[in-house]
Amino acid sequence: MRKLAMILVIYAALSAAAATPYFKVIDAPDVSMRPNTTITLPITIQNIGGDGAYARLVFRGLPPGISVSNVTRARWVYPGGRMTFNVNLSAGDIAPANHTIEVGISAKGSPPNYRSFHVVVENVSGVAGIAVEENVQAEEHPETSNVSGREEKQVHAAGILWSLLATVTMHIWRSRRR
Repeated sequence: MRKLAMILVIYAALSAAAATPYFKVIDAPDVSMRPNTTITLPITIQNIGGDGAYARLVFRGLPPGISVSNVTRARWVYPGGRMTFNVNLSAGDIAPANHTIEVGISAKGSPPNYRSFHVVVENVSGVAGIAVEENVQAEEHPETSNVSGREEKQVHAAGILWSLLATVTMHIWRSRRR
């Protein structure tokens, strides 16, 4: 009886651990921009964990002269749900260069997850580049889109294994009682 109680306690603890949120940055597009401009950059995250949580974006490696806004507000993301943040990316009066920036997610209970994207600051007097600012603004991106569908939910292998172990243990315990 003590063994069964111990197994049930371990199973309950592992099931609770499997119900934590786990966020992943799934889309952070590379962009081109000119000095002294601001563009809207859609960054999409997904909660592939077993529990919902509030999440917000964090940035690493921002070079001097490039700034981000619209990232301070945390948003609720359901298990299996996606969220698109429309971030304003501004380039000041800086020299043309290729910068690598990392975007990550800050959420209680979720491990850190970062994804890199490139910001190419173009030369103003050079050949006209791709108007990424117009392309991004031309597409309609809602401020948030929370999608929770069967195809996007992921099952945790650890939870399945522990459920199977508990079922087998109960079966063995019942067969010994007879």
